Amino acid sequence: MPRGVPKVREELLLSAEKLNDRQKALVDNMLIPGTTQEAAAIQAGYAAESAHVQASRTLRKPHVIAYINAVVADGIQTHSLTALNAVSSLSTSAKSELVRLQAGQDILDRAGHGKQDKGPTVGELNVHIDLS
Repeated sequence: MPRGVPKVREELLLSAEKLNDRQKALVDNMLIPGTTQEAAAIQAGYAAESAHVQASRTLRKPHVIAYINAVVADGIQTHSLTALNAVSSLSTSAKSELVRLQAGQDILDRAGHGKQDKGPTVGELNVHIDLS
């Protein structure tokens, strides 16, 4: 198992321990596509009258932000192999040459073998000043 996997899972578990049940439910509800902060807060048990305000306040707390970051990192790690397989497949089997090229460039770029930034191009500059 890659070195990063246990670390991300451990961070996720540690940050989850610092949340109360409503805070964790709020964040978890927000992972459902199309769910607003207010709806997620109501589903988590916050009062409907103040759900939007409570959600906003809760989502700014450092331990909640840490949990969100851990959830996002876990999601990225979970789906990164699927994404790599999709891009790899596109690089070899896409019908469009442009799509194959872009997928190949993306793979090379992420592996650190992309185009190198050579900086600004230096050319010749001639200046003639007539002081007559």
